[in-house]
Amino acid sequence: MNDGSILTMAKADQTGSYKGSEKLRPEEVIYHEMLDAILDRRLEPGMKLVEEDLAKTFGVSRARIRATFLQLAHDKLINLVPNRGAFVAEPTIDEAIEVFSARRMIEDGVARKVATSMTDERATQIREHLDREHDAHHRGDHRAAIILSGEFHLLLARLSGNLVIEEFLERLILRTSLIIAMYESPQPVDCSHSEHDQLLNALLSGDGDIAAAEMSRHLDAIRDRLQLQRPKPGKTDFASIFGRIPTSEAS
Repeated sequence: MNDGSILTMAKADQTGSYKGSEKLRPEEVIYHEMLDAILDRRLEPGMKLVEEDLAKTFGVSRARIRATFLQLAHDKLINLVPNRGAFVAEPTIDEAIEVFSARRMIEDGVARKVATSMTDERATQIREHLDREHDAHHRGDHRAAIILSGEFHLLLARLSGNLVIEEFLERLILRTSLIIAMYESPQPVDCSHSEHDQLLNALLSGDGDIAAAEMSRHLDAIRDRLQLQRPKPGKTDFASIFGRIPTSEAS
């Protein structure tokens, strides 16, 4: 199955459809739609994912839903509980702190590397990405803003030239999105585009210590804006969440 990358998610248009989705296997399309639903707060942390209902919602076999569940579980986005079923993951406060701590350890190093190897071409790449972030914020497109915020951090990882770090960070960013969905305060807590601007200025300084310190402040600011309590989700209408008409199970 596709690795569920945020970069692939970004290919989604505003209706939630994926460009080139006819080339994806059904479980890959379902994975991306469910991932979008988590980012949009339609699938809430702790929500039970009913295999039969989802099969009818997407018009696929339960086997395809199970395959999607396995990928989501691999990415730590859902929990598969024996004899109980599948649930959207509910990261604990301690887990949330650990995820941000892990990101600090990794991204401090990324910031140092990018700052000390900055070029005009790389600066232009980052500025162009920030322009897209600003546009999403100004349009009030919350999903696009979250996706682009994650892509900003992945772009820096890519510019560091370490594929392993990029792949590992991608999964941490997915988990961060889930944490934000669970603990979001009334004030949006996705990466502030103004903080990204400050981070770019630090990177352009060419000083690794300054860039690492700014990255740490940025990640700490996201963590500190989280709200640590939330209500339990109610009964789930999957057809409504995904904008589909339930059908009989298909092969």
